[in-house]
Amino acid sequence: MAKQSAVEAPPVNVYEANDQLTVAIPMPGAHHDTVAVSLDGRRLTVDAEARYPQEQQHYLQHEWSVGTSHREVILPKPVRSNGAKAMLTHGILTVSLPIAEDEAASRTRIAVTEPPTHQGQPH
Repeated sequence: MAKQSAVEAPPVNVYEANDQLTVAIPMPGAHHDTVAVSLDGRRLTVDAEARYPQEQQHYLQHEWSVGTSHREVILPKPVRSNGAKAMLTHGILTVSLPIAEDEAASRTRIAVTEPPTHQGQPH
């Protein structure tokens, strides 16, 4: 039987616009403080832990999982770490990386942020 905490490799979209590469990865149940993003040359590494309150339910259909995920992406172009941003919005991690003229990116960690939530709204 598979362990619930199996490491998942989530799917990735990479696109180019406005002189930057953007990497988008779905991460349901993750929060900005449980996601680590690092850049080393053209290698972007994302590690995350996602939690979901109903993960122990008796599922009748169970197609997506929570737990630990790890994904490495080899970027198609060199990027700069200066100006890189990572945002987690509605369960999608979006990493924006300025395109560089050469292999300038040294190993660095990119802080993950979340947009502010609206407080005081009824659920």
